[in-house]
Formats: sequence, C-alpha cells, structure tokens
Amino acid sequence: MQKNRTSAPLLRSLRQGIALFLTVVALWLIYLTADPTAALDKLKQLAQWDQLTQTLLELELPWSDQDARPLWQQVILGQSSLLAGVTQTTPAPTATPQPTATPEPEAEEETPDEPPPQTTTAPDGIIPSTLKASDSPVYATYQGVSIRNYTDYALDVKALLEAAPQLTPAPEGPDILIYHSHATEAYTMDGTDMYEESDSYRTLNTEQNMVRVGTEMTKILEAAGLEVLHDTTLYDYPDYNDAYNRSSQAVEKILDQYPSIRLVIDVHRDALVADDGTIYKTVAGSVENCAQVMMVMGTDYLGQTHPNWRVNLSLATSIQKALADKWSTLARPIALRTSRFNQHYSTGCLLVEIGSHGNTLQEAITAGRLFARTVADLFQSE
Repeated sequence: MQKNRTSAPLLRSLRQGIALFLTVVALWLIYLTADPTAALDKLKQLAQWDQLTQTLLELELPWSDQDARPLWQQVILGQSSLLAGVTQTTPAPTATPQPTATPEPEAEEETPDEPPPQTTTAPDGIIPSTLKASDSPVYATYQGVSIRNYTDYALDVKALLEAAPQLTPAPEGPDILIYHSHATEAYTMDGTDMYEESDSYRTLNTEQNMVRVGTEMTKILEAAGLEVLHDTTLYDYPDYNDAYNRSSQAVEKILDQYPSIRLVIDVHRDALVADDGTIYKTVAGSVENCAQVMMVMGTDYLGQTHPNWRVNLSLATSIQKALADKWSTLARPIALRTSRFNQHYSTGCLLVEIGSHGNTLQEAITAGRLFARTVADLFQSE
C-alpha cells in the first residue's frame, strides 16, 4: 500500500509535466503558425517521437519538399543523422552552393531517346584562329593552293596542279585505306564528348579519338559509292615513339593484300601551343563550328627512299584546290616536310591533320566529313 501512495504523486507529476509540455508546444505552434486550427492538427501527430520531430522540423523549416529547401539547410540537415533520418531518404547533397539564391527554372524533361545537345564552345583560354598563308617566301602559292615549304626544294605549284593524278574507283576491291599512326590523339572535352585520358589529350576510347573521325569520314566516302578499308588499330599505344614503324609495316602488308587501293590517308590531329602555354584551335571561318584541315606531305630530303614524293604532292594540291573552291578557309597550307610519313609505298598517300587538340570532337568531325566529301567528288569513273 505504501508503494502505491508513493507512486501516485509521481504519476500525477508526470502527467502534469506532459500536459505542461504539450501546452507549451501548443502555444509555440500557435505563435509560429498564427493559425490555431493548424496547430491543433499538428498536435494530433504527437503520438510518436519521430512524428513530433517531423512536425517541429516542418514548422521550423517550412519546406515540405526537401528539394525545395535552400541549399544551406539541406547541408545542415545532412550533417545530423537524426534529422536526416526523418526528413529524407536520399544522401545529403554535397554540391557547392551557387553564387545566387535565385532558384533556377526547372528544365523541361528530355525525351529518353533524344540525344543530349552537343556544344561546340571550347573552354576559356583556348584561342580560335584561321590559319592562312602569308607573304613569306616559305610559302609557295597559286590559285588558292598554298604550300608551306620546310625543305630547300624549289616548288612550282602551277606545275604540280597540272600534273595531279586522276583518282578512279577500282573495278573491284577497296578504293581507299584510312588508318591512324597516332590513333589515340583526342580533342578538348566538351559537351557530352568526355573521355578517360590515357595521356594528355589522348584516349583509348575509339568513340572519342582519331578512330571516330576516321569512321565519320568512312561513312561519307562509302555513301558516295567508294569501298573503304578503315584500319582502327591503335598503333601509338602503348609505345608512342614506335607508332610510325608499326603503322608502316601494316600499310605495306595491306597494300600487298589489296592492290586495288588508290588512296591511303593517315588521319591525325595537330597540336598548337604557344611558348606561354596558350592553346589554339583552328577555325574554318567559311564553315560554322568547323576545324581546319591540313595535309602533311613527305619528301626524300633526309636521304630516305621516296622517289615519287612529287606525285603525292601533286595529288595533295588537287585536293586542296577542290577544298578551296568549295570552302575558302577550310584547308590550311599544305606542309611539305623532310620526313616521308609512310608515303613511299604508293603514289596516292596522304597524311591529313583534322583540327588541333584545342578543337572539339564535333568541330573535327565536321571538318573530316567535308574533306571526305571533297575527296569523293574527285573520284571519276573511267
């Protein structure tokens, strides 16, 4: 009996404490909401502690949708396991707060099958430039065709144009070989064109390196009725320095296997960096969102066997003339170099650089397609 008399005051005190607590909570709710009806509705939810926590939190932070809360509140709530547990079921955001508190309008939902938009604006600091021949004596020019001469050989561009060989489709078998001595070369990442680098501006991802450009060129040539053999081997990986040796062996073997091949194109991209580290990208001013192309032609200047280099150079001048007639600034001046670049195997060998590493992949693809279309137009039936 004594035990019962002692516990009764305790129970009464507990009930009074709960009642006082609820009264204080009710007054607090009414003060916050200025709406007694809403406060009573909230009090009905106090049967469990987690509901109480949820109720007090919603009244103190009046955003029922967690995504609508200001970012500073999302970060604070995410640091408390209790509050995070009753207010959200997804991890707390870790994004850096935006410089403005004005909410961004919600973007329209894209159709799942619709590809994301591509952009062609390279990052800040990359300088666009349309490269042309100057009045310097190192350039030989005639009727829109220019050659930057890195040798001491005398050049007559008019004579080279007149001697250009005619391209004709083969009766059967492949007409064109496209390959890449430096296949892993890549462009400035932009839009959805992202990749994992194997080295600076290089990737093994064939959807993002020179293989992709070669694939796009192949499509254009095949659409014109030409048969194309596209060699997608990564000759510059893992040993970049031995790339030309490996690709040279492959070209020789392929030409022995397919004597029908009339044109061999080694597709690269350039790299344009100033002494101060500034990166440049080439821009074909006559075509929107398009890089420039440059043919690099070899010689026997260093004593290598390359007896027909002038025939290859003549072919390059005819292609550049056709490019200039269609798109005046698409082609940079032809570069005549001292090395031979695997061009000694045939009188129809070219090295073409599509843009530079400062360009985006989409700009390079546009340039590659236009180059391929021009080459296709030069093929004439016998």
